[in-house]
Amino acid sequence: MISKSEILSKWWGKEMRLKAAVILPRNYFEHPNQKYAVRYNIAGYGGRYTRANRFLGNMDWWTSDKAAEILNVYLDGEGPFGDCYQLDSENSGPYGKALIEELIPFIEKEYRGKSTPESRFVEGCSTGGWVSLALQLFYPDFFGGCFSYSPDQVDFENCQLINIYKDKNAFYNEYDYLRPIVRDVSGEPILSQKDFIQFENVLGHSDTYVTSGGQFSAFTALFSPKGNDGLPKPMFDPITGEINHEVAEYWRKHDLKYYVETNWETLGPKIQGKVWIWAGDMDNFYLNPATRAFDEMLKTMENPKSDASVSFTPMKGHCAEYNEIKVIEQIVEKLEIEN
Repeated sequence: MISKSEILSKWWGKEMRLKAAVILPRNYFEHPNQKYAVRYNIAGYGGRYTRANRFLGNMDWWTSDKAAEILNVYLDGEGPFGDCYQLDSENSGPYGKALIEELIPFIEKEYRGKSTPESRFVEGCSTGGWVSLALQLFYPDFFGGCFSYSPDQVDFENCQLINIYKDKNAFYNEYDYLRPIVRDVSGEPILSQKDFIQFENVLGHSDTYVTSGGQFSAFTALFSPKGNDGLPKPMFDPITGEINHEVAEYWRKHDLKYYVETNWETLGPKIQGKVWIWAGDMDNFYLNPATRAFDEMLKTMENPKSDASVSFTPMKGHCAEYNEIKVIEQIVEKLEIEN
């Protein structure tokens, strides 16, 4: 389905549309008055709503008595600078507002979703892991639970291997050694941060990663302010890697660890029983240190004590244990406990 967004169209001054795919439960047409809980799936980076077609490989399971009767919705992450991350941005526009106020209400009305927070779940892996967790945290009263696998960096003191607030350079560490950004599960480095960014620089129409449409283009569009040139302001120099700490401080409002820690008094009670996170301890993109730091922070929280489930598997890589059927079964288990 494709729906015009009045919110985004007004912001951009041109027609903007949102896309999603919906897979209906097996007995949907036999029960025209029944309403359903909804699973909102967010893709890994670059995933589009057409990934719903891959779920067709599970059709034997989905049409059997084993499968839960819930709506499966595949959100589309396409945005002006790469993935939109389903959140409001000074550069991409109010994608979060459009999702919460337009797209989700439209889907739930059109396809008989229950339209209650306790029946609305977000999940995904990698980019989808970060987005699902961020949506649960920034809209705690709107969603009833998130299942976040191998999320992008949830702590910017561990932004992969960079501490954006203290380090001087994104490409070289304190020992003047190239930072790796990708490794295999044995720990062997595969690609450096510098080479990764140089590749995005080539793709960008501004000759920088800011407009590449790649991973760091999307990060910059979401986390950074708008620059004097009308483009997102880079957090680090695209050629030298030198970090702009003024911009790094601006990123802090999307630092999920910092956000939870500083808003726990009001946020903590609202996310009780709603957060489940998994990471492999040999994440291929060095994302597990941030998730570890996030977990350690949660363990110190009081009034209330956090009941978030954060688990790690030794020697497992990025998204190694993510499985759509597993997530659906987790959602069903949560629904059964609450009912």
